[in-house]
Amino acid sequence: MNIPMVTICSIDFFVCNAPMRMPFRFGSTTLTASAVLHVRMEIEVGNGQRVEGWSADMIAPKWFEKSDDKSYAQCLDELLAVAQNAASIFKDIGSRPISVFNLWRQGYIAAKAWSKANSINDLMGSNGPSLLERALIDCVGIYTGLNYHEMLIHNVLGVELGAIHNELDSMTVQDVIAESPLEILQIRHTVGLVDPLRDEDIREEFRISDGLPQSLESYIRQQGIRFFKVKIGGDPHGDFERLHDIHILLDKYCQNYFITIDGNEQYDDVGSLVGLLERIKKDLPNLFSRIIYVEQPLDRAVALDTDASDDIGRAASMLPLLIDESDGNLDTFKIAIDLGYRGVSSKACKGLIKAIANAGLAKYKSDPNFPLFISAEDLTNIPIVSLHQDLVHVAALGLTHLERNGHHYIRGLDHLSEKERDICRRRHAELYTENQDLLSLNIADGSIDIRSLNIPGLGVDGAVDISSMTPLNEWDMSVLLDMGA
Repeated sequence: MNIPMVTICSIDFFVCNAPMRMPFRFGSTTLTASAVLHVRMEIEVGNGQRVEGWSADMIAPKWFEKSDDKSYAQCLDELLAVAQNAASIFKDIGSRPISVFNLWRQGYIAAKAWSKANSINDLMGSNGPSLLERALIDCVGIYTGLNYHEMLIHNVLGVELGAIHNELDSMTVQDVIAESPLEILQIRHTVGLVDPLRDEDIREEFRISDGLPQSLESYIRQQGIRFFKVKIGGDPHGDFERLHDIHILLDKYCQNYFITIDGNEQYDDVGSLVGLLERIKKDLPNLFSRIIYVEQPLDRAVALDTDASDDIGRAASMLPLLIDESDGNLDTFKIAIDLGYRGVSSKACKGLIKAIANAGLAKYKSDPNFPLFISAEDLTNIPIVSLHQDLVHVAALGLTHLERNGHHYIRGLDHLSEKERDICRRRHAELYTENQDLLSLNIADGSIDIRSLNIPGLGVDGAVDISSMTPLNEWDMSVLLDMGA
């Protein structure tokens, strides 16, 4: 199949506010309000046909930049500037016919250079290019009539893994992805730092009666969850006590469960992390045996520090370590592997092509004694655009379980217009379920059915009601600034 040459005609930004049903605490940040940034892109293909595509991400500046040296308002301004600058760069490069891969590659390099020149960290600097990349891929899928997995199989995007990593020169995208997209995905439920564990832990004034579970206990009971992602906060004693409580709950309600631990950069001392892991192994052996990996336990400032390689190796010898926030550049995973890390997260907000290349590295560099992997993590992806696009990406990579938390902290599809909710009812009857006034993600036996997302593009196919959103230049960001003040 030919690789389409595309020209970018227009790029526009819109925002949809998404009220939260309960606070989400990770690391030192507590989210109490949320909004989603949408990108609409129109391209023209060589034959003169014009098509429209979309992408979206939760606006989460303090996930990308956790430094206390920058205020929430400053981080928010930077995150939006990164997206807008990337749009200008992509539009300029895409003013003449070019393949998706070449446009992405040139745009990524130029956008990251702009971010670096403006003292914006590598992780945040990656978000703008990733938004444009996804909108572009969605456009090409609509034009070709191919779903995401089909686009990758036929390589209509023109991806050259060897152009990203020399050692992958003989590897194709088809070598990396699943033979066919997964149809069922296991939900790995996020347990935030202030989430109630049991129903009895919820004080009456904080009880939410909105048709959805609230405590971890009720999620297990109602949705049959078996995979969990537990947040830790950088305090070895407090983290152990909470893990102990979670261990008791899981042993009581789950016959066969698995967990991942996420540090969100909260440990700046490797010794404290090792001490926590040793205590879990000694005092909670059953829980320890069920930990799949530990995600980004160390602050970016020390996580890839070669001077700390021996200490990092000690931690990595106990449980597989995975980088997430440290994964700011295309070559970061290679650096992490050399230090003893075994995994890297796939997050749509960091880039789809980058994740495919990382999957290629994991396959190329793995050996039986040191297997490498990628995982599927979440930036509070909610319906329609950000959730659907991330789901089809994970399914194409063949990752069987993935962190999801948007359905937990935001009430169903309440943030969408009635037109969008109706599209979800009609097109995706297995993915969503309706009970009285609540339309929400349909999690049964701990899993979701995503077969209906195998449609042209990135699982969206134009299911966006632009009239229900606010243009970015008219959006009142006080909804988030009030939270971050």
